[in-house]
Amino acid sequence: MRTAATILMAALLSMAAPAQTAEDMIAGMLEGKPAEVGVAWIADGRAHAVNNAGGHPLMSVFKTHVAIAALRQMQRGGIPTDTLITVKAGDMLEGTYSPMLKLYGKRGFTIRLDSLLHYSVALSDNNACDIMIRLAGGIEAVDAEMRAIGLADFSLTETEASMKADPVRSYNNRSTPLSVAELFRKLYEDGILGEPYAALLKGILLSTSTGPDKMAAALGPGMTLAHKTGTGFTLDDGTMTADNDAGAITLPDGRRIYAAVLVKDSKLGPAENARLIREITKTIIDSGI
Repeated sequence: MRTAATILMAALLSMAAPAQTAEDMIAGMLEGKPAEVGVAWIADGRAHAVNNAGGHPLMSVFKTHVAIAALRQMQRGGIPTDTLITVKAGDMLEGTYSPMLKLYGKRGFTIRLDSLLHYSVALSDNNACDIMIRLAGGIEAVDAEMRAIGLADFSLTETEASMKADPVRSYNNRSTPLSVAELFRKLYEDGILGEPYAALLKGILLSTSTGPDKMAAALGPGMTLAHKTGTGFTLDDGTMTADNDAGAITLPDGRRIYAAVLVKDSKLGPAENARLIREITKTIIDSGI
């Protein structure tokens, strides 16, 4: 039976113990994990981060950067989103992930800009991405465009073709998690794209079909996710170079959380990577509700 003194002492200890922050909870989840995991989110104008290191390979998350850079070029030139883009047979690299290649084969064809963007972002098509890089003026122009909008703490030097030729080069397209979250915030809040270009990209990000067991699986009723995933390659020792998810979570009341979870050099395996991304995202969402 608890005495009055015991009850009082327990109450005092409870009052003295500080509430655990979302950062503390996420750091606890990561403790002892055989992976480098960086997490960042922006909510209600405040930035939060755990392990915000700059060496995280973006993998296909960089297709968001490419899309924004290319669309800004289209916008400056007044090029409509339904413009027909000419694709040459030489643009269709074989042996890479490309739903577009499966549909059209290795031949020349024309495709609408908005459809090409859907392949690159929503379906993570590598050939479509490199065509978008070409439309943006090259990967150096993509990097410069990101710096022009005020993005920092990232580097973009590789195309999908150069990373296929030498997978280790995928580490060169790197970023801090907070920089990725900030890019999504800029898309939604800073007007870095005008209409209809912004609406097009936001709609495509909402339709992303990759990574259903990652961030998307953490959503509650009435929430939506506009996001981009990125998956690395597996080394001979079983290490997965990257497993990422990042995007804009819209809560039922209309508020948004811009979040990025970047998993580097993981020995957890794809299923456990996804579970970790999902649980981290749920913790972030719960902290913003």
